[in-house]
Amino acid sequence: METPLTPTDDMVKIGVVAEKLGISIRTIHMYEREGLFIAHKNRAGTRSFSKRDVEWLVELRKLIKSGISIPGIRRLMSLIPCWETRECHFTGKQNCPVITDNNAPCWANRENECTENSQECRECEVYAKRFCIGMLKSHLDIRFKGSPVSPEPPQVGLYS
Repeated sequence: METPLTPTDDMVKIGVVAEKLGISIRTIHMYEREGLFIAHKNRAGTRSFSKRDVEWLVELRKLIKSGISIPGIRRLMSLIPCWETRECHFTGKQNCPVITDNNAPCWANRENECTENSQECRECEVYAKRFCIGMLKSHLDIRFKGSPVSPEPPQVGLYS
């Protein structure tokens, strides 16, 4: 599970991340709008990224380059069984009021946040499992067009 962010963590701004990954800031904003990740924002709304956030953006890029569309990635993430992971009182996806869209992960539902506890979605074990979707795709025996997506977070030169 990811550890909660604190003001002392090494955080980088969105422009630095975009430059290092060779993508535009608008692309990162679009990934956020599409529910592919949750940005850390300060009170002024400025986005900053932890090492784990950057690792996930690298993984997203690999998934996209392997031929999975953004709706496909969202759909794979929607298969993460949050009701089992969180051991909440709902018995399945269809009973959970947070999951209103079977094509998006629970954290993408901005209207109904999970109320089982006061935990932020960024800190939830379900959100941490997003790194497993490359492995999920492999388990379903769907072939990648390029190199396989690693279940381990990639190493990015931002923090070395």
